[in-house]
Amino acid sequence: MTATARRTRARLSGPVAGSGASRPHGVPGPAAAAGVAGLVLAAVAAGPATAAALAAVAAGVAGAHRWRSRAATRTRRATQLPHALDALATSLRSGASLPVALDEAGTAIDAPLGPELAAVARAAARGRPVRDVLDDWSADHDEPGTRLAATALVLATTVGSTPARAVDGVAATLRERLDLAAERRALGAQARASALVLSAAPVLFALLLMAGDTPAADFLLRTPAGWACLTLGTALDIAGAWWMHHLTRGPKP
Repeated sequence: MTATARRTRARLSGPVAGSGASRPHGVPGPAAAAGVAGLVLAAVAAGPATAAALAAVAAGVAGAHRWRSRAATRTRRATQLPHALDALATSLRSGASLPVALDEAGTAIDAPLGPELAAVARAAARGRPVRDVLDDWSADHDEPGTRLAATALVLATTVGSTPARAVDGVAATLRERLDLAAERRALGAQARASALVLSAAPVLFALLLMAGDTPAADFLLRTPAGWACLTLGTALDIAGAWWMHHLTRGPKP
C-alpha cells in the first residue's frame, strides 16, 4: 500500500474533526477516579471480596455501555446511508461530478456518515482514482450497505452508466432492508424482554439471598468455595444472556 493510500485510510477511519478531543490513553477521567476511590472504600469497609464483586459489576456495566454506544453508532450510520445516497443522486442529476456530489452529500449529512463521505470526496479531489477511494472506503467500513453503495458507484463510473440511477436503486434496497430489520426487531421484543428477565433473575436472587441470610453471604463472599460459586454462576449467566441475545436479536442494519 502506498503512503497516500495509508494516509487516506487513516483519515477515513480516524476520529471526526470537531467531534471533541479524545482523552489521552492512560489518563483516567473523573468517573474512573471516583470508581477507584469507591472500590478502595468498599475494600476497607466490607473486605476485598466485596470490592472485587463490585469491580466485576462495574466492568460489566461499562462494557455493556460501550457495546450499546457502538451499536447505536452503527444503527445511526445505517439509517443515514439511504438519505446520503438520495443527496448524492440529486447532485449527480444536477450535473455535478462524483467527487463534488460526494462532498455535497457529506456536507448535508451529520456524523458519523457525513465526515466519511467528505473525506472520500477530498481524497478523490486530490487526484486519486475514484474507484480506489471507494474501494478503501468499503474496506474501512465493511458492512453490507457500504459495500453495496461503493460497488454501485464503482460499476457506474467504470461502465459509464448513469450513476444517479444506480444510487437510487441502492437507496431503495437499503430502505427495504431497514424496514425489514425494524419489523423483525419489533416482533422479537417479547422474546428479548423474557431473555432480560431470565438473565437478571439469578443476580437478583443472589443479592436477596446474601441480604437476608448472613451465613450464605459469609460463604459466598468470604470462602474460596463461595468465590468459585460466584465466578461460575456469573460466567454461566453471562453466557446464557449472550446466547439469548444472539437468538432474539434482529439482523444488523
